[in-house]
Amino acid sequence: MLVSIIIITLNEIENLEKTITAVRQATQINSGNSIPVEIIVSDGSSKDGTIEVAKRLADRVVVGLPSRYKQLNEGAKIARGDILLFLHADTILPENAFISIMHNMKDSAKIGGGFKKNWNWNPNLKRTSFLKFMNYLWEGMGNWLVKFFKSFPGDNAIFVRKSIFEELNGFKPLWICEDFDFSRRLKKYGRRKILCTPSAVLTSTRRFEKYGFLRVIMIWFFIYWLWRFGMPQDRLRARFNKYSTIPERGNVDYMRF
Repeated sequence: MLVSIIIITLNEIENLEKTITAVRQATQINSGNSIPVEIIVSDGSSKDGTIEVAKRLADRVVVGLPSRYKQLNEGAKIARGDILLFLHADTILPENAFISIMHNMKDSAKIGGGFKKNWNWNPNLKRTSFLKFMNYLWEGMGNWLVKFFKSFPGDNAIFVRKSIFEELNGFKPLWICEDFDFSRRLKKYGRRKILCTPSAVLTSTRRFEKYGFLRVIMIWFFIYWLWRFGMPQDRLRARFNKYSTIPERGNVDYMRF
């Protein structure tokens, strides 16, 4: 069983090598053998050297327009694996990621799933006790909601059988919430067929560092519920025109909120 890891990138030279290295490490098993995978980087025309890093470290590289859903679909289109795993360039897989996937997906009734998620804070960033407490609550609540509802944000590393992905016609052409939309459509096969792995990915907090923790949480809250209540994508984009779907890193060394 081959797993295709599709990493979407746009000017990710800061993160891509670490992410691919973690993927390679996660393929190693105790016997000295490795789990068969292919790493595909689907790039949105980066200008910072990301493509050169991808060509050096990945198995396959595809370059196109900067759009999350398009990059995800383009990566899936050239994938040869039985299972597709969609990974953000700033998200680190746990060491047992592929062992867990392979073990659970041996059951032909299982169609896909995702991981829990922990936040990968910059160790040099000082945070208030209140912020650490809020992060603890948000992390715990977020992982409980993911496990209960089987609805995965993109940075939770969604995986799915390629046959099911093709039946669903991939990700819809959405500016944002393409990940939640895909999770909702996946559930038509039955929630019991969807896995939430007990291990967690580590994902970057750079957006928090750029805009502030509580502000980002509130933006996510409003975007999600406005989308769920049917607000069209063009109105969502106009309303949150200062919110970039491309994460940016801040330059703060101390955070209150």
